[in-house]
Amino acid sequence: MAELAMSVKEAADKLGISESTVYWLCYKNEIPHRRIKARGCKGKGRIIIPTKAVEEWLMGAEVK
Repeated sequence: MAELAMSVKEAADKLGISESTVYWLCYKNEIPHRRIKARGCKGKGRIIIPTKAVEEWLMGAEVK
């Protein structure tokens, strides 16, 4: 079964860029991502990046 989403570290490895670059792309809303809120973490959570959305983004589709 194919992965539905990947972590920032996994995305960085697959794209061949640093984790900080992936975080920056998420911050600038240039790469498709979702933020999962964690309970009791003062607003900090986890960023997941949908695999299919990244494939489409790499092919030149606009970020939704």
